[in-house]
Amino acid sequence: MKRHPSFICFLSAVFFAGMSIVSCGEKPKLPPEPENPGEEPSGPTVTETAVTASPAAFDGEKRASVTYQLLVYSFADSDGDGWGDFNGITERLGYLDDMGVSAIWLSPIHPSSSYHGYSVSDYFTVNDRFGTEADFSNLVSAAHEKGISIYLDYVLNHSGSDNPWFIDAVSSADSRYRDWYLLSDDPENDVRKGMFPMLGTGGYNAGEWRGAPVKGRMHFRLDWRNPSAPTVTVSRTDEDPDVPDEDGTENFFIWYGEGQIARFKETSAGIYELTLDFDSSWGFLIRTSDTTWDGGTKWGAASATAAISFDVPFALDNKTAADIHWSLLYQGVFDRSMPDFNYGDVAEAENTDVFRELVSSAGKWISLGVDGFRLDAVKHIYPRADGPENPLFLSKWYDAVNELYHAAGHDDDIYMVGEVLDGEVSHVAPYYRGLPALFEFAFWYRLEWAINNYTGCYFVKDILGYQDQYKANRADYIEPTKLSNHDEDRAGEVLGRSLVKEKLAACVLLTAGGEPYVYQGEELGYYGSKAGGDEYVRAPMKWTRSGTVPTECLGGKVDANMLNADRSVEAQLADEGSLLNVYRTFMRLRNTYPALADGVMTRHARYNDSNTADKAAAVWYMTARDGSGRMLVTHNFGNAPITLDLAGDDLSHCVGLNGDVSIRNDGGAETLVLGSFATAVFEQ
Repeated sequence: MKRHPSFICFLSAVFFAGMSIVSCGEKPKLPPEPENPGEEPSGPTVTETAVTASPAAFDGEKRASVTYQLLVYSFADSDGDGWGDFNGITERLGYLDDMGVSAIWLSPIHPSSSYHGYSVSDYFTVNDRFGTEADFSNLVSAAHEKGISIYLDYVLNHSGSDNPWFIDAVSSADSRYRDWYLLSDDPENDVRKGMFPMLGTGGYNAGEWRGAPVKGRMHFRLDWRNPSAPTVTVSRTDEDPDVPDEDGTENFFIWYGEGQIARFKETSAGIYELTLDFDSSWGFLIRTSDTTWDGGTKWGAASATAAISFDVPFALDNKTAADIHWSLLYQGVFDRSMPDFNYGDVAEAENTDVFRELVSSAGKWISLGVDGFRLDAVKHIYPRADGPENPLFLSKWYDAVNELYHAAGHDDDIYMVGEVLDGEVSHVAPYYRGLPALFEFAFWYRLEWAINNYTGCYFVKDILGYQDQYKANRADYIEPTKLSNHDEDRAGEVLGRSLVKEKLAACVLLTAGGEPYVYQGEELGYYGSKAGGDEYVRAPMKWTRSGTVPTECLGGKVDANMLNADRSVEAQLADEGSLLNVYRTFMRLRNTYPALADGVMTRHARYNDSNTADKAAAVWYMTARDGSGRMLVTHNFGNAPITLDLAGDDLSHCVGLNGDVSIRNDGGAETLVLGSFATAVFEQ
């Protein structure tokens, strides 16, 4: 029978220096010839036979619930403008379908002032950089035709500062949106008095409060007659704005808005003035240089809470030099471009207008065929990450959106997964009281430690311990497992850019319990660190050996050395031993066998946390929930071969293989030999 190439054992695998390379077709090792011809060799015969994989033919059914995390802006660019788009994704659905992907998590699709989309300007429309709403609808339909669901990234903690709701809210105390955000002239006292129920009386953090945006024609008067105590006075005016003085000699400037800078003119000795149409989401600063911030050239407020008032001189400071803003402040936990929503007391959160409006916006996308949502930064919605407020809020949100999903004609419940970025499972597990699924960051943290420390014996115990904590909070919990994502250093980086370690990590992800997520480019061996900027862990897909990638979206922050021809989809599809083909092979394997697709993970009797003599071995069973099948999963987390005595386990039918694996027969006693970082899966 001709086997699919994806299931043929790799003919050459890269290992650490000094390790041998074993061919899948290598002949059994025979005992040495006797010293004297004609004499029978003494002792039992020892043979070693390379293991080959022969999985069942894939019937096309996607059983495994594998989701692909996709960055709309850098996945596929259909029109060559340097930005990924909906049509580009549609054109590449075949790639995802062939991998065995059953759902796609899209990065935020809404208009936003940021490239990444997490500062949302309008929850009801699509970002026109990505295409039209019709293009999006076409993507959803095309994905559904291939059995691929669409999940949207949704931001409930905050909007963008350029969202019309926020702009209107800060424009007037009478705005209908005033209570949608946390706004105050004196936040410290207002929080202490309990004016913001969602913050409690002790939830004030000065570093999270920022000056509200102000716009209009304004006159700035800078008094520098006493250089040790300069002041600035701002007044609203109807006078014509000044023409920018680009050739002036005065070294006094105002810095405001999105990197705008304008030069003052000296009107009398030590007095500098400027009239302009001012528009800034954060306030302004005074500078005595237009080229550098160094050497005390930045002048601002003496503290982050000091506020300027119109027509009143404001003392300038060049030590703290905080942003100069007016008295109205807003809370923005992440940064000034992301003002936090105000949901009030969590007991009544579902009755607030902002809650209802965001539910309504989710309903629109459900009506367009969206199958689920990934909720961003859910531990920050209410300030006590370890309190009961966020899980309760999420429960209310889930119920409200699920009701719309059912009203749209769906018999099942909507899929919803939350991001609680925390490696402590005890902190994450209580959030299962609010949502059916939560990303398991601890899975990756534990796995990368185990691989980098060549220690697999504790892995099963840890994962099963996590599951026990989830189960205590929600009986029907969903466990979304993952390696790295868009907010973390790349898996390839953390694993030392080691191909054999990355292959092992992929095999573990796709043979353990839970519902795996694969992050864009992880299957190609992308590496990168956040140290140089988040863009370097959000690299574009390299589709062809010679083709370009969309770099405009990332401001050119792309590692061209990493995105070489060998790391392209084209090159790796053609290389039977590539990382991409490991992902394809094991995703197909997971989709083929129910025991791997959604089975129950259990300990092995011999190779477990109590057996530290074989610490590199990670061995477990996966059993189908209906009892229809069982798999023995074996991994070597070590950088040297290991020999496993698996008496009582059936090693006759290998269905999945990565690296060098053989069976040694010593006088009838069989043992399994796993090469460094190797994997073998056997049907039981």
